[in-house]
Amino acid sequence: MLNSKESQDSHISAPCGVVFPPNKPMEPRKKFSTVPVVYDSLFFLDFNERGNCILGSSEVAGTFWEGTLLHFQDDKHMEDFDYNGHYIYSTASDGKFLTTNTIALAEDTGHINILSLDEDRKIRTTNYLRLGEHIPKIETWKDSNRILACAGRSVSIWEADCVERKPVEKFDNIHLEPVICVDTLKNNKNMFISGGVDRMACIWDLRNSVPCTVLYNNEFSSLMSISWNQYDDNYIIVGTLAGDVYLLDKREPKSFISVLHCFDRKVNRIGFNDAKEFAVCGDSPEVLIVNCKSSYLETIYRNGKHPGHVKDLKWHKGTLYTCGFGKCVVKHVRQK
Repeated sequence: MLNSKESQDSHISAPCGVVFPPNKPMEPRKKFSTVPVVYDSLFFLDFNERGNCILGSSEVAGTFWEGTLLHFQDDKHMEDFDYNGHYIYSTASDGKFLTTNTIALAEDTGHINILSLDEDRKIRTTNYLRLGEHIPKIETWKDSNRILACAGRSVSIWEADCVERKPVEKFDNIHLEPVICVDTLKNNKNMFISGGVDRMACIWDLRNSVPCTVLYNNEFSSLMSISWNQYDDNYIIVGTLAGDVYLLDKREPKSFISVLHCFDRKVNRIGFNDAKEFAVCGDSPEVLIVNCKSSYLETIYRNGKHPGHVKDLKWHKGTLYTCGFGKCVVKHVRQK
């Protein structure tokens, strides 16, 4: 017969490797973490003009989806995950700096959360915009508090400080299937581009009575990423579900100049460094830099340091940074 203490010790002890109590893994989480957790899945990164960085991580494998936004003083601190500010939220697909201390966060709840970095280095919500559907991508214009977003079959433009939480412009059903990617002409607040599952790339000019025209229709695959060359706005790159990138010229609609097969999986992000080269990442460990100075696309750099899928990329002062699964941020240094 065990006494009360022996009975208690017998109840607590368990074989090595067994979780106690045995039903603990079944207990659902109901609250967000009180301290930041850097999850293995990194979905986006961005820089502001001062060189501050943000990095978005999300837990998407468990029963309680949670994300952590990390703010860094500079790229060196980001590489070491040495953050000086954080915000805990629902999972998010994208995040962008609007100003030096203002961030737009595209949460999977269907909201764009507007965050402010205060002087005490705390990040707080100042506004939220309700779209009601999953938001794959958001973009911004230079010196503007407007946000371009895609959700479902619509594209919309929002003012970050709008108290009515209604879009400035919203266009429904121009695309025949969900819109996956958008980009802006940074110095022109009237112009942007979009691409989607319907395989169409559209170019938009809000000054026109009919603001949207179809620039290109891919014959084979949905469009997963789109990027406007900010250094020569005649050129646009689209990336497909099949892992190809197409170079387009807005002066020659309905056709493409050149195509390059990058991966055997979908393209996630494309970004121009200058008028002559751009980077590509996808659901692959590899990151490519491609020369586009002629009509022929040529891979000039290839890196496979990521342990898993690469979800986002950004150029900062001519250097490429990428993030992805496996809690990995890579600074790409090319030999001269």
